[in-house]
Amino acid sequence: MSEPLVVCINHPEDFDTAALHRRLADCDRPIELLPIPYKENLKLRLARRTPPVPADLEALAPSLTPQLIDAYARCEVLMALDLPETLLELTPRLRWVQAFSAGTEHLPVAALEQAGIALTTASGAGAVPIAEFVIGRLLEVWKDTRSIEQMQRQRNFTRPRSRLLAGSTLGIVGLGAIGKAVAERARALGMRVIANRRRFNPGDPSPLVDKLLGPDAIDELVAGSDAVVLAAPDTPATRNLMNERRLSLMKPDSVLCNVARGNLVDEIALARALERGKLGAAILDVTRQEPLPTDHPLWSAPHVYLSPHCAISPDTYDHQALELLAENLQRYAAAEPLRNLVQLQDDS
Repeated sequence: MSEPLVVCINHPEDFDTAALHRRLADCDRPIELLPIPYKENLKLRLARRTPPVPADLEALAPSLTPQLIDAYARCEVLMALDLPETLLELTPRLRWVQAFSAGTEHLPVAALEQAGIALTTASGAGAVPIAEFVIGRLLEVWKDTRSIEQMQRQRNFTRPRSRLLAGSTLGIVGLGAIGKAVAERARALGMRVIANRRRFNPGDPSPLVDKLLGPDAIDELVAGSDAVVLAAPDTPATRNLMNERRLSLMKPDSVLCNVARGNLVDEIALARALERGKLGAAILDVTRQEPLPTDHPLWSAPHVYLSPHCAISPDTYDHQALELLAENLQRYAAAEPLRNLVQLQDDS
């Protein structure tokens, strides 16, 4: 019998281990699951995006219990939302980290790669709920449900302005799992969809969109869309993607929707564009600082639809992330390529 594949699961904290074992019953190696929670403070997680981490924030890290240290010493695979600073010292057998999140900005990607440890993300686990959130918020803006609610509170029967989604053009920056899910739902509502993606050859088709563009055609996408959805990763190439110049290219009544990362948008320029009526509305589920400081100009800018990074539905996300882990464990045990493998050159 082959040696068990020891898998430490730091996150989610609560899941059906028996069901996961059943899911892995036909795996090429026996699986030993070690469900031991480790989750860091949000402030610390955000600080890890831009190391070095201040000592006062590093002090917020949870204590490493003897049980967790023992699990780290034995595990070959780790599923985690957060990684302690001393992880590599504690995990001599570690060969692969399955991130619980789609983003990896808070993880030591380069250090893991240098140590020969594979890193995979949970990209796609939240695609459907995020896409539903995008469509729901866009309907909220274009059907002006805020005015309808105000009418009801004031008991003043007035008809709000309204706009059709059908026939409008939706531009999607980043045709990954989230972008594809948004495109499917937008086209089902009669919208014309244009999108871009990093890996692109002229003439590449996509059954999900009416027009596919490359990474150098952001200006064309932005200028030709009635609503723009940001669904691209946070990389050096995408930071401040929506700057003052690009915001000026958008149609005066168009909508910007960011469900990616706050770093993709110059938020001061966005607030200024909204104040000057250069943009119809902004839907922001993510911001550069989370929580958004109470004195930030976005709070008072007109036609802003803010939400606290809540587009993902936790009830389905955990299930999808664990399903992805199970599939990747079977691939790993069979020496097959892993899904959502992170490579440094992808961020260039």
